[in-house]
Amino acid sequence: MCGRILLADRDNDALTCLVNLLEGMGFETAAAHSREELLQTVPHFQPNVVIVDCAIPGVDRHGMARVLRARNPGHTMLLIALTGWGQPQQGDALLAAGYDVHLVKPVGLDQLRFILSMIDA
Repeated sequence: MCGRILLADRDNDALTCLVNLLEGMGFETAAAHSREELLQTVPHFQPNVVIVDCAIPGVDRHGMARVLRARNPGHTMLLIALTGWGQPQQGDALLAAGYDVHLVKPVGLDQLRFILSMIDA
């Protein structure tokens, strides 16, 4: 596998774990711990995939997908919302807000591998 994945999570342990996992799978990664870091990194890193923990302070979970796409015009990204909320209506709202996938923590390795196998790196 190859491709660039930008991960944003306020939990440093979770972020480090996902970075190590994805780099072990052959992806190039960048990490952000805040909304500001996320928005600054997107246009420079040009990720194929952005995984956003929707609990990051300052992240409007329903507006962030639009903001991320606007920061990287003309570049196709798979946007994944990562949350602790498993109710169907919350996932539906995130998909309606522009995310491509909603994952609930903890994310299974097989589930993540399957979703990432669909990107065009």
